[in-house]
Amino acid sequence: MKSKPSRSRGTRNPSRNAVMFGLGTVAGVMLVLAGVAQMRATGRSGSPLLALGIFPAILCPLFFIYYVTRIRVFRDLRLGRTAIARWTVPADEFSRFCEEEGRVPSHSILTNFYQPRETVPDQGVEVIFSDHGVLIDDGYFPLSLHGGRRLRNARFVASDPPSLEFAMTLTTSARTSSTTNTRVTSSVMLRVPVASAAREQAAAVAQRYQARIPQGR
Repeated sequence: MKSKPSRSRGTRNPSRNAVMFGLGTVAGVMLVLAGVAQMRATGRSGSPLLALGIFPAILCPLFFIYYVTRIRVFRDLRLGRTAIARWTVPADEFSRFCEEEGRVPSHSILTNFYQPRETVPDQGVEVIFSDHGVLIDDGYFPLSLHGGRRLRNARFVASDPPSLEFAMTLTTSARTSSTTNTRVTSSVMLRVPVASAAREQAAAVAQRYQARIPQGR
């Protein structure tokens, strides 16, 4: 069973999101504690406060931890500590990249998982690669050989404008009944814009990632 995932601008604003989910965690825990106290005071087996707080108390910490770990990823990339390649795609080249993306049918397997912004910034779009992912216009996309989204191919496309293509397999679980689940796999294509002046850098990135992918995947 295969399905196509939606497009994305990547993980963004990790600091803001960490604060938001941190506050959600605190609020959820406080509601749970208030609900437990209410149950003890009234002798009832349930509480609206407990029901309201239980899901934030469980889910928000997971997102909080995720975004906290991403704060360092963003910082190290921007400061160049983990960067292996970096370029800025000029506004005119990024506009052509977006035009080419617009010609790909939305239902096609070649549809780019990265969704560019609607307006092109005058200063262009910055792209920063590490050995574990790429930051495109302040949106982070992991490029992992493990986990639910696995990289299976990387290549440099010498088009006009040039780009990098990363083919991935996304594996998720879907409930088919009240007692059974099934694994759902889909192909994900991440296409990254490349500045014309950064062709050699981009080709080296593709070779670096391709060399790490086990043969036969």
